[in-house]
Amino acid sequence: MKKTAVLFCVVLIIAVFVPDINAQTGIYIGPQAGISVPKPTLDGVELTADTTFLYGLRLGVKIAMVGIELNYFQAAHNLDLEEVALFGWNEREVDYNYLGLNLKWFFPIVFIHPYLTVGYGYYTADLTSIDKDTVRKLNVGAGIEIHLGKKFSVLAEGKYQNLDFSLDEMDFNFKGFTFSGGLSVYF
Repeated sequence: MKKTAVLFCVVLIIAVFVPDINAQTGIYIGPQAGISVPKPTLDGVELTADTTFLYGLRLGVKIAMVGIELNYFQAAHNLDLEEVALFGWNEREVDYNYLGLNLKWFFPIVFIHPYLTVGYGYYTADLTSIDKDTVRKLNVGAGIEIHLGKKFSVLAEGKYQNLDFSLDEMDFNFKGFTFSGGLSVYF
């Protein structure tokens, strides 16, 4: 009886914690959509930005527990000043873009693959009719990918970024979170 219980536990541990290598390896592409939740500040002036829809595309390669991904997304926010100011930044739209590479480290459990991610790339802020700036920065996040067979998966991910732009020669900080979901097709 004791041998049977030990054997059952060993088989259960292997079944749960040993990943399906075939479902983990491949080149993938897929859309992503979600929300961007920023907390912008302008050289000490508090701004309010609406939470907005983001959309983009991901293209990557995943080998065992590591993935490298080229990622693009765009979001547009409306800015409102919480304080009265002389410059014309109130009720402006800021287009916010990211194009970069993400490194993902997966912790696979059968078909559920939680992961940590760190990315580096170009962030662009384009404040309508005022100025445009691009910076290179890191982002960090975590997510979960659920495989639906060998060719498809769905994912959910959250990332944090802290960005400093020089718009109209003023220091504009755009930090916050992005939350997105997506679908991947493996080749």
